Amino acid sequence: MKESRYNSRDESIGLLFWQVSTLWQRAVKSVLRQFDLTHTQYVILAVIVELSESDIEITQKKISDFSMIDPMTVSSTLRLLEKKGLTQRIQSKVDSRANTICNTDNGLSVLKEAIKAVESVDISFFFETENDTEVFQKLLFQLKNKNNKNL
Repeated sequence: MKESRYNSRDESIGLLFWQVSTLWQRAVKSVLRQFDLTHTQYVILAVIVELSESDIEITQKKISDFSMIDPMTVSSTLRLLEKKGLTQRIQSKVDSRANTICNTDNGLSVLKEAIKAVESVDISFFFETENDTEVFQKLLFQLKNKNNKNL
């Protein structure tokens, strides 16, 4: 019994999106192995840098909100990053009961090299022309903005 409105699996944009995102994630995972990082660890290290460029205290909640990674995943991943010596918690300047999260010098060094590797994956994986890349990027922003309001 056919339940789908599609005549062919190739018509399902959800399936196609899943397949393409899986292929991209595999490629990223492959290059991150050399840095002993998971994709989630990489994203969290990068988010910490991004958030540190504004004058705010970086908390697990802020990392979770910015990255859209589940708070429990952020918490367990930060513990692993601390064990690896890539992040640390320092006492908040604003609240003596709280900590702020930052990358260690080693974490920043590893991230710097990992960014180059991940960006090379993006360059080879996505579109060859700047125009195609810009169109795709705009469509992704539209999808993110449309669906982020619904969460």
